Amino acid sequence: MITNTFSIFPGIGPRLERYLWRLGVLTWADFLAREHIPGFSPSRKPVLDEYVSDAMREWESRNYHHLGRLLGTANMWRLWETLGDDALFLDIETDGQKVADGTLTVVGLYSHGEYRAYINGQNLDCDSLQQEFDDARLLVTFSGNTFDIPYLKAYYPELAIDLPHIDLCPTGHKVGLKGGLKKVEKEIGISREDGIDGMGGYEAVLLWRAHQNHMAGALDTLVKYNREDTVNLLPLTRIICDRLKESSGIAGFMAAKPALAATLL
Repeated sequence: MITNTFSIFPGIGPRLERYLWRLGVLTWADFLAREHIPGFSPSRKPVLDEYVSDAMREWESRNYHHLGRLLGTANMWRLWETLGDDALFLDIETDGQKVADGTLTVVGLYSHGEYRAYINGQNLDCDSLQQEFDDARLLVTFSGNTFDIPYLKAYYPELAIDLPHIDLCPTGHKVGLKGGLKKVEKEIGISREDGIDGMGGYEAVLLWRAHQNHMAGALDTLVKYNREDTVNLLPLTRIICDRLKESSGIAGFMAAKPALAATLL
């Protein structure tokens, strides 16, 4: 999907991007291969060629950080097809206090089919988290831009999170999925384990307090809750990105490419 994206270049928005697709200009290589494209002046085309060539070089060099900056938050989902296999899914739990006074209690991470829980007082430390982020190529959260990432960076100021980041909360809004994670899960049919279903952030705070008071099983339940929050991001990402790709229309244009390309001849 990323090499079909033209809306990251100067003066090209979603409408002009779809216009290019209708003409059969479906990839960056298609754009560069055409000396003339209807609607692009002889002076404008060479300027855009430079931008497209630069993006191709970054793509071929696997400089996904650069491409992520070009895409911005609104279009970051277009990296999913390429980087999804190496995505890191993140969800955190806290003691319910504000960032300045709060405590990070559990950091849940999921990648390559494995869930890891980093627990305060056991195995949670900055170096371990840094290694997780360094090993990933894409970060996926739900409301991570407004909660998880700011909290982590405030708690561990030295932590460097330099990854393209899909925040499923605003991204889901594009396909009509609004509300909190649990509400969105129910809407698309993602279920949770018995005993965890119906729990929310407030219960997670209470479980941590119960754990501090040595209540048996409280920490296990909290980790199970976090695991659901974290692991369920994978099917949610697939659904949202599939819907966004379908709504873009690119699949239909790709299927009709031979006929579309003839319009430029």
